[in-house]
Amino acid sequence: MSDNRARLTRSCVLVLIIVSLGGLTGANESAWAQAAGQGDDLAAREAAAPLIPAMTEAPRPQAAELPDAPTPEFNVTDSPAQDSGSLPPDFDFIHGSMLDSSGFGVTPNSSLRVPLDQCPYDTTHARECRVHWKQLLISSAAFLTFQNVGNIYTGYWYRWETTHGDWFDRWINSAAGWRWNVWNDQNPFLDDYIGHPMMGGITSYLWIQNDPKGMTLDMSNTWPYWRSRMRALAFSTAYSFQWKLGPFGEAGIGHNGDHQVPQAGSLVWTNETGWVELVTTPVGGLLWTMAEDALDKYVVKHVEEKQRRPVTLLLLSFLTPARATANIFRFRPPWYRDGRQVKANSFWSDPPSPEDVAGHSGDARNGDPPEEAAVASAGNVVSTGVHPVSTGEVLPVWPHPGGVHEFGAWWGFSVISGQIWGYAGDIKYMPVDVTYSYLFNPGAKWNFRYAPEVTALAMLDEPTPSNPNFLDKRKRTYGSGISPVGFRASFYPESRVQPFLSTDGGFIYFLDRVLSPQGSQFMYTIDFGGGVQIFRKQRQTVTIGYRYQHLSNANISLHNPGTDANTFYVAVSRFRTKGYR
Repeated sequence: MSDNRARLTRSCVLVLIIVSLGGLTGANESAWAQAAGQGDDLAAREAAAPLIPAMTEAPRPQAAELPDAPTPEFNVTDSPAQDSGSLPPDFDFIHGSMLDSSGFGVTPNSSLRVPLDQCPYDTTHARECRVHWKQLLISSAAFLTFQNVGNIYTGYWYRWETTHGDWFDRWINSAAGWRWNVWNDQNPFLDDYIGHPMMGGITSYLWIQNDPKGMTLDMSNTWPYWRSRMRALAFSTAYSFQWKLGPFGEAGIGHNGDHQVPQAGSLVWTNETGWVELVTTPVGGLLWTMAEDALDKYVVKHVEEKQRRPVTLLLLSFLTPARATANIFRFRPPWYRDGRQVKANSFWSDPPSPEDVAGHSGDARNGDPPEEAAVASAGNVVSTGVHPVSTGEVLPVWPHPGGVHEFGAWWGFSVISGQIWGYAGDIKYMPVDVTYSYLFNPGAKWNFRYAPEVTALAMLDEPTPSNPNFLDKRKRTYGSGISPVGFRASFYPESRVQPFLSTDGGFIYFLDRVLSPQGSQFMYTIDFGGGVQIFRKQRQTVTIGYRYQHLSNANISLHNPGTDANTFYVAVSRFRTKGYR
């Protein structure tokens, strides 16, 4: 009998031990059964049996009676003076003596990501805090292309020098002919001391917006801020030298340096080279950047908290033109900021998601304004900007990329004239259009849209051989118009990459007669083309396309030469559907 009691006692103790361990490790019912079966006799199993259902049916939190180890507290809003990494630097359960040379503590191999707003103070070299080189190269290449196209389009002799002679030899001669012994390059004062510092500010922000160690920083007299701006200065200097001496800058396109041109307003000839712009671009750009940082911190940031209209935010962006331009070259609104969330309450605003509605409604119940509790997705950055007003209603999701209504704009450029209908040659044409389209057949295997357009600005560049001034052999004329007859057919509507075909017809009214002294200011237009529409997001697209455009006055004047433009263009657009998000 005493042996049975001993076995029973040992079995019960063993059951209690396993019960305790099971509460910590999540043991299943089979473990309880095995524990109950440790006794050899029937009495031990019968004594353990009442414990089994009681422990398996009880809630798991009640089973874990042992004290848990203290959990480290994460606080990403601590003072920047603290070092931050993939894990917080201080743990409640670790004594100072334990943080020795063994390397215990913050390691770069931690699975937790460093919040974006902590990257300026990161010492672990975390991957998410490294420079975004790919996007930096894309944005810089886009800005470089914009500069070269502007020079080629606006300067006849710039185009002539670029397209005549051996290109490689002329580029080498241009770089070798640079005048390192003079300061002034005989360019206008506004170019040297206003335009180029602003260019340096733009290239500095191209770097800053791709450097996590600086993109969220406000102006301050701290080491992270100065380190970020010095890194931007180094990039701006490299960009400036490439622009002046590289194969994709003024030495390679325009060949500045290997030939002499007359200085404007005088008989002095110059090759338009010198130290001035190599210095004023990066150094002036640093000063320009710091001035915009100050305006952003002390003026823009406070104004945008109270204003919600996109027109107001756009006008406010003119206080920081370099940063606004850099934002455009990464397909962001001019008022975009990495360190805070700034959104306009308009058609272009994203409808609230379930998470947004939950967050905003919670704030409303607490009596707080919604914008003060919004959190940016990149690293828990507290948002102090402008947000769409939430009504608490969560709209259903439109099932496909795109939507019923589309609003957008496109910019195109034609350097080669066609000869199908018009015969006026050597015509350069640049339109800027605002677009709208309406989807006729939602849910079909291909989309058919009514797509009228408004030509906000059209610039037609034509030769003027009769002009006696040999430096002014071309004429530029500006106009605006509308194309009310427009249609577009898109294919693969379920895909994020959708090819399309399009056609438009309308008119443009120019400020002067075009294509001929006996021509007309009124020109009819018709075009046919196609391209591909790429959905960056579910409701946002970037489009690359081509149009063969014919301009003609339809014989309403004495002379009607007409011209055809091979227009390549880039477009951005946004979609909306009533009752959906």
